[in-house]
Amino acid sequence: MQSNNGQLPVIHAAAVLQSLPEGAIVTDADTIVQFINKRASDIFDIDTSSAIGKPFSEVISHQEINKTIRRIIASGGEWCPSATPETLNVTLEGQEQYLKIEVSPMVEDEMLVGTVILLTDVTHYERADRLKTQFVATISHEFRNPLTSIVMAVELLLDGRQGELNKDGQALLQAIRDDGQRLAQLVSNLLKIVRLDEGEIRMEMESAGVEEMVKVATDPLMIQLMEKQITLTVRIPHKLPEVYVDATKAIWILTNLVGNAIRYTPKGGEIIVSANKRKNKVYISVTDTGVGIPLNYHDKIFERYTQVKGDRMAGGAGLGLAIAKDIVEAHGGRIWVESEESKGSCFTFTLPINDKEDK
Repeated sequence: MQSNNGQLPVIHAAAVLQSLPEGAIVTDADTIVQFINKRASDIFDIDTSSAIGKPFSEVISHQEINKTIRRIIASGGEWCPSATPETLNVTLEGQEQYLKIEVSPMVEDEMLVGTVILLTDVTHYERADRLKTQFVATISHEFRNPLTSIVMAVELLLDGRQGELNKDGQALLQAIRDDGQRLAQLVSNLLKIVRLDEGEIRMEMESAGVEEMVKVATDPLMIQLMEKQITLTVRIPHKLPEVYVDATKAIWILTNLVGNAIRYTPKGGEIIVSANKRKNKVYISVTDTGVGIPLNYHDKIFERYTQVKGDRMAGGAGLGLAIAKDIVEAHGGRIWVESEESKGSCFTFTLPINDKEDK
């Protein structure tokens, strides 16, 4: 509908927010609630009229949302998405629902004037993801036992107990064994993903030396390094403090990163494993002289089932880096890559320093 002068009528921001399918809450720069739409009031089961004018923390006692709002205000408008949970589990109209939470600053003339909290219904996606996780878990369990039997049978044939084989026969069995081991590793990775999703993987924290973890991670890879004539250099400072980690899982990350570097580094190349301390973290890097990764894949490779297109040496299922990211983040750290095509890659992740050493 148009006004008399032929122009569209002015649409008020409150009317726009009220019509959104998402829940919307607006606060001022002092966290005082200024607006709540009907969807948000239904989600949190609050009376809108009594909530307006009160501090957000008194209206909604959600710790993570309150923490994010405080950080935004303290920083003068810096957005802090990492402090906001991905989903919020609520019961609405007798049904379990999942809502994605986003907290953003409102800035006017370079001044923080408030925050906006949006809650988007992602129940459909969450349920679909649960079904996918259950399917993957079922299939992985069904595959694991037959694959283990196949690999063991091939090993028995290769050790000569069932009679000597000619070179062609040995080559065929070795190919079967290698493919079987790759499939077994894939199944293992899938099960790790499922357990991480379900929160079943427990973190067994302990104090551990980085140099020792690197040695444990790289020793099993020495044969591969020699076969490709790749030089492995380890640069760990002598006085590097120990880290407080689940050592088994940290070693798995190192094995995965060095294994990937071997796969993508041409014959005669070099891999460097280094570490250094910055503040209360240890930064561990695995650098190679391999094929490199296009810039547009730097974030995507940490997502599940992602592979760099056109890579002739790709042989995994795109799960290793996703699992590594989950484990690193469970330690309160982060992982990233710096790389250019044909110029190698450098993967770096952080682990917490053992606080007891600094006290």
